Amino acid sequence: MYFEGGGVALNGRLLVWLARKCAEELKIPQEDLPRFTRTGWLQHFQRRHGIRSRRAHGEIDSVDLVAARAEAERLRKVLADYNPSDVFNMDEAALFYQALPRRSLCVRAAPALKQRKARVTMVVGTNATGSEKLPLLILGTAKRPRWLRVKPDGVDYKGVGKGWMTAAVFSEWLQDLEARMAAEDRRILLLVDNAPSHKVPEEATPHVRVVKLPPNTTAAIQPMDQGVIATLKARVMDAQTEAIMQAYMHGEEDPHQIKLAQALQWCKQAWDDIPAETIKHCWNTPAYSSTEAGSPIS
Repeated sequence: MYFEGGGVALNGRLLVWLARKCAEELKIPQEDLPRFTRTGWLQHFQRRHGIRSRRAHGEIDSVDLVAARAEAERLRKVLADYNPSDVFNMDEAALFYQALPRRSLCVRAAPALKQRKARVTMVVGTNATGSEKLPLLILGTAKRPRWLRVKPDGVDYKGVGKGWMTAAVFSEWLQDLEARMAAEDRRILLLVDNAPSHKVPEEATPHVRVVKLPPNTTAAIQPMDQGVIATLKARVMDAQTEAIMQAYMHGEEDPHQIKLAQALQWCKQAWDDIPAETIKHCWNTPAYSSTEAGSPIS
């Protein structure tokens, strides 16, 4: 379903938000309201009104399962010497912060919509217990945006080329992590994928041991790919949903015209709100079998 003339693709997240908003505007008592969930209320609503999810306009990385199993065995041996709190994974993910939903809930075929291309790269990392999140790094194309002085605390921004991770940025990021661990007198293990940008600099990093995961295995064994990034994106999209709907309902000409500064605030809040238990669960793959915090990964 599309809001007339607004070009707003109505996905499940938007429809649930709109239902809650309507109930609030109508002052319906809380005890008379259904539970507005996407797995219960939304499914019944769609069936009643003949609404289907249709594509308005991903691709899953191929996984070499044989290589993934072999890598899991290798990692277990490497991880045996480390406390779970000292084992980290870092990964990057693109965020199209003005993008329309790729699927729309509608009663007939969804018209094509031009996708927004405004994009940043989120650099995320956590340890295996979920007790420590590395500071969020956002890579964009703007070198010196005017809002940079008022960016949220706890999130770093760097303007670089096309807004992608580069070897130079990774080297700088790694050296910062090395300095932090040296100051804390810690020696950690850092798992990264085999992206060309993940070049370990010639400068020694005695406090950060970098281990690269083999090609075509990260989707199966990299913790950030097991749900951390997906959770982060989902929380950002929840904030985007509310902003778009508020803008649309206030009659703004282009409700999807979201500023980068606003997107950074959403990223920061979403990153802070991911529970440690969620992160720990994402490390629960065959390659990592941690026991209680303080015990080595085996």
